[in-house]
Amino acid sequence: MSNDLVIRNGLIVDGTGQEAFHGDIAIDGNMITEVGKVSGNANREIEAEGNYVTPGFIDLHTHFDAQAGWDPALTPISWHGVTTALIGNCGVTFAPCKPKDQEFLANMMEAIEDIPEQAILGGLTWKWESYGEYLNELEKLNPSINLAGLVGHCASRTYVMGERAVDEDPNEEEIKQIAALVGQSIQEGAVGFSSNRLPGHVLPDGRAIPGTFAKKEELEAISKAVGANNGLLQYVLNYSELDSEVSLIGEQGL
Repeated sequence: MSNDLVIRNGLIVDGTGQEAFHGDIAIDGNMITEVGKVSGNANREIEAEGNYVTPGFIDLHTHFDAQAGWDPALTPISWHGVTTALIGNCGVTFAPCKPKDQEFLANMMEAIEDIPEQAILGGLTWKWESYGEYLNELEKLNPSINLAGLVGHCASRTYVMGERAVDEDPNEEEIKQIAALVGQSIQEGAVGFSSNRLPGHVLPDGRAIPGTFAKKEELEAISKAVGANNGLLQYVLNYSELDSEVSLIGEQGL
């Protein structure tokens, strides 16, 4: 039988924890069909002698939320073996988003991650409001690697509270709405929720980004919504108050 692709004579690290070994890998369609000594011919062969052959790497902290719009190859990480990237970190995401808040969220990303606002606004279609619609727009860009996304505290808070999300605490009804929105976003494809508690992450005017000083009641409501939908929680902690931060965040994971 002829395989679609055989990678030959590489030093294989298979991800199981066993020692690296020399061998071949056969691929048919999108499946690895044989590992070891592969006999016979293939429609395409890659000579890997002198090179490692490994599973794709997973980058768990990126800010490629917009880059696929102008660089679907998602360089440079795709050049270095990364096949899956997690976006939506630090509480900063572009969905959910009402049309009036697009510039605010793009400007926030520029302030924190130094990605130009105009590149963000021009690189994406912004034809979404919900998180699921955002993921659909990303998929249309045909990125070269897999993207998994967290829904951010900043966007969720802003969606419910508008400009008040920066300086005020949500009331009881708004907390319910934020938590429900996070749960809905996970149902629509987000793998979890991210939030920032580091005061150094600020808007251009020096104010902390939405959610930085969120109270326990808000965090608990969100964490329950995340847990109910089998999502994960990611926090950027306030490292100057690490003991109390770890205790607070630890409670959210119970």
